[in-house]
Amino acid sequence: MFVRRTSAFCRREHLPLGWEEGMGLPTRRTFLMGLAATGGIALQGCSAPVTGGSESADLAGSEGNSNAGPMDLQVAWDTLLLYEGITTDDTEQPLSVLRSNFVFSASNMLAIGDRVYVGAGGTVFGFTPETGEVAHQFSVVDSDEEDPVGDIMSIAASQDVMYAATSGGYVVAFDVASGAQLWATLCCSTRSPGITSWGGGETLYFSDAPWRCTSLAMGSTAIVVGYSSYQLENMSLLACVEASTGVARWTRQLEGRLDTAGGLGYPVAVDAGLLLPMPDGSGLGLLGMQTGETLDFLETDSPIYMGLTMSDEGGLPCYFQSKLGTLYKVDVENGALVAAIAQDACTDSVKRVPSGARPLLADGRVIVNAATQDEDAKRFDGDYNPSAGECVVFDAETLEVLERHDAPEIESTPVRMGEGMYYLGRAGIYYAALEGGVPGEPELVIDAEGRDRDVWEQQLLAADGMLYFVGGPYGERWLYAIGPADEV
Repeated sequence: MFVRRTSAFCRREHLPLGWEEGMGLPTRRTFLMGLAATGGIALQGCSAPVTGGSESADLAGSEGNSNAGPMDLQVAWDTLLLYEGITTDDTEQPLSVLRSNFVFSASNMLAIGDRVYVGAGGTVFGFTPETGEVAHQFSVVDSDEEDPVGDIMSIAASQDVMYAATSGGYVVAFDVASGAQLWATLCCSTRSPGITSWGGGETLYFSDAPWRCTSLAMGSTAIVVGYSSYQLENMSLLACVEASTGVARWTRQLEGRLDTAGGLGYPVAVDAGLLLPMPDGSGLGLLGMQTGETLDFLETDSPIYMGLTMSDEGGLPCYFQSKLGTLYKVDVENGALVAAIAQDACTDSVKRVPSGARPLLADGRVIVNAATQDEDAKRFDGDYNPSAGECVVFDAETLEVLERHDAPEIESTPVRMGEGMYYLGRAGIYYAALEGGVPGEPELVIDAEGRDRDVWEQQLLAADGMLYFVGGPYGERWLYAIGPADEV
């Protein structure tokens, strides 16, 4: 028997049974339908005090891991962050509410010290891992009625400041100790998407279209974030502000939408500047942090379909795949991008990689999906089969192919814990043992109701022996915490 522990924000069923089937949407099922034996998930610690995004993608256990071996997982707690619609006395009350239209989303997650942080609505919440109680809370403050701050889309943190990028086009800073808002800088105002009626008549205007945001890239003295919107023209804005004061340093308009690759894992600040998958799909740019100008450019065979996987402690070289499956290894030497390319190993000129999962670095190996998906495949179709994939393992130094085999696609960026890797798929959370950097057959270890039909923008956060992700049935966003069954 598995005993489930919940926080003070435990859920109540509040929707009619079977309502999702009638709409063709995922059903609200019991979170734990079945458990399987998994590899040990104890972490030996992180290389940096802040985890989340690309830097949490490789958390290998060190030698002498006494917690290695099979373990059962189950839900430790969950809490409702957002609810789309009108709540009543009979519904679970969410922690936050949406402040803008169109974008129903929570931010990325961060693990800082003994807290797990996520942004939802206009608030960043810091949770206690053991119980799920809210220990910290940072809320945005509107000072301009014409340009409201909006919802928090992405977060990052330094030692004593929490930063957030919002759907209103702002970068906001909070003091971690007091929770007070230090400053809010408007980088780009929201606008209404005007649509001309049929026949060339009167133009109709709607509510302002909110911005989607990339990850926040933190340099030594500045922060960079990108904004784009599917309700507006095919353009993006990259903005840089001073980390200490919020004073705008520069902005740069770019062709294409920066959200194309999900907005996760890029841009990335390195010593030489800023690494950015260019939103027009042409390749990877190295931009100067002082002015935003392009210092160097690497053309790729197709758009970069996901963010960047950095080496240990967020350093170089970095690894990424193009949409056609080509693996790139990129470093910076004397201010120039230097690339090694594995073009023929898992590239297909008429197919694409099946998901936006970033490469995983493990034991000197790089693990990726091969390009197996038809370009015009409809990923939301009921007959879509994620099991018809192929896994390719490269030597991280030489990009030599060491192993390739048919395997279910890696549906979202995996995280390394203990002796294996975990990732979120449509059916739930999967585990695959890693032997010499080669993944074994994935097995479903948690049948999680919280996954979306297209899960690659939902990523697991691994911290202190726990897994976290944000998901939920249609119209809801829950934060789920999963840990060893014997400790829950």
